[in-house]
Amino acid sequence: MPEAMPPAPATPPFPAATDIVVIGGGIVGAAAALALARRRLRVVLVEKDRIAGQQSGRNWGFVRSQYRDPAELPLAVEALTLWSDFAREFGAAIGWRRTGCLFLAEDEAELARFRRWQEDCRAVAPDARILSPDAVRRLVPGLRRPGAGALHTPSDGQAEPALATAALAQAAATAGAVILEGCGAIAIERQGGRVAAVRTERGTIACEGVVCAAGAASHRFLAALGLRLPQQVVRSTVSLTTPLPAIADPCFCGFGLGLRQRADGSCIIAPDSRSDVDLTLDSLRGARFFLPELMRMRRSFALRLGRAFVDDLALRLTARADRRMVEPRRPAIPANERLVAESLRRLQDLFPGAAGARIARSWAGRIDVLPDALPVIDAPAEVPGLVVATGFSGHGFGLAPSAGRHAAALAAGEAPGAAIRPFRLDRFARGTHGRPHAPL
Repeated sequence: MPEAMPPAPATPPFPAATDIVVIGGGIVGAAAALALARRRLRVVLVEKDRIAGQQSGRNWGFVRSQYRDPAELPLAVEALTLWSDFAREFGAAIGWRRTGCLFLAEDEAELARFRRWQEDCRAVAPDARILSPDAVRRLVPGLRRPGAGALHTPSDGQAEPALATAALAQAAATAGAVILEGCGAIAIERQGGRVAAVRTERGTIACEGVVCAAGAASHRFLAALGLRLPQQVVRSTVSLTTPLPAIADPCFCGFGLGLRQRADGSCIIAPDSRSDVDLTLDSLRGARFFLPELMRMRRSFALRLGRAFVDDLALRLTARADRRMVEPRRPAIPANERLVAESLRRLQDLFPGAAGARIARSWAGRIDVLPDALPVIDAPAEVPGLVVATGFSGHGFGLAPSAGRHAAALAAGEAPGAAIRPFRLDRFARGTHGRPHAPL
């Protein structure tokens, strides 16, 4: 695991009924539960394992507006304001620091792409700026190769994933939400066409609405309701180094390395835009949406046929449908040791101050992705009472405060705000989705 998880809270009594059930104890689900509880709605969050037990506790911890898809940028800018609000509310508990974000350009072609983005998005992200190689050296004096320049956004920041998710869930509980860990959702039930209850492994909770923030399992809940979500999963490897002298204040991507130096000097490092695809029978679902991009970006993905396929097949053959909704409850997700070694080598090559770096531990997470690498935040008309907040494609941690707030507003019956109008579920059925802005 990436970090020691906070102790599990005492298990509250199982509720027979509530206003809204949130499925999924990641950071988007926790943020939605908090926003709903602060609206004085009765809310129950159900999580099959632990809060932040999967991708919300395993990601890089970047909180950025920089170089996002323009469709996602208004949501990201809104989220930055909310992160600052959370920092004032929770203090140091979430590890929030406004350190900025720096994307290094390896060559003039990449710098030109950064410049086009900066010019196109100037009205929404006014403090994003292009740096010369000399300006890069001044900002990150320990960097050996400043490249052709960089894109830099000083207002971006970072936070500690597991701590931030746990803090939001605890705040939701303090505001009145019921948090049920070790309680997996099995099905969303309807009556008269609209949401009426959530059936869990501990019993059924009657409700008027559901926020499905179930990450990579979301497509299963939606399929049972007649809704199609072309969702796939990639495996991303991350490592934590031993503490180092100050080498990079901003969150950093460049020359194949993603880097975030934490307050104690240790560094989160990962291969930038490199992932494994563990093939299972689920990989066939919606494959036509992903194959063109997979071929175009084939150097960024490695297809793996191995233990994941065997485990998936065994579960399908031996477990009832209900059990398949919650198992594996705490999957073993192996890090790619070759990518671990490569990330460490790149860190040491780029930063002479990291020559003595050692890997303290490594882990991997399963990122749910959609064909255009944009989320779904929507209340589909086909199922009244349902809100979907999923498919964040590795971008969800930084977006979570605003994504959760918008999901809560939809669940409360409000019309979708402008920031989430591009994220309708039916864009895939209508064929109006685009290509990913950047590699998944």
